[in-house]
Amino acid sequence: MKPTVYLLAAAVAPTLALAGAGEDFDRGYELAGTKGCLECHALSYRYIGPSFRALAETYRLDPDYRRRLPYIIRGGSAGHWGERFVMWPQPQLTDQEMKLLVDWILSQ
Repeated sequence: MKPTVYLLAAAVAPTLALAGAGEDFDRGYELAGTKGCLECHALSYRYIGPSFRALAETYRLDPDYRRRLPYIIRGGSAGHWGERFVMWPQPQLTDQEMKLLVDWILSQ
């Protein structure tokens, strides 16, 4: 009986991991929508601001960026992506929302 349980657990584990990732994506995407991020940013193409995927590809491997991104979001930014892009300050995000949003952005 134990080998069957182990085989079943091994077969189901990847599906459960993907389900968790899907839920995290949905929560992050919903938060980005309710907080107005999607008014200027899109997932995979430049809209008014850079895409979330471009942000992630550029900064995900920068260990300092995860710490700096909340300050950039809350304080606004200009010039990181050229003169055209100016992001207005977003001080309304709670610390918990900010963590979720930063994790979501960098996971794209």
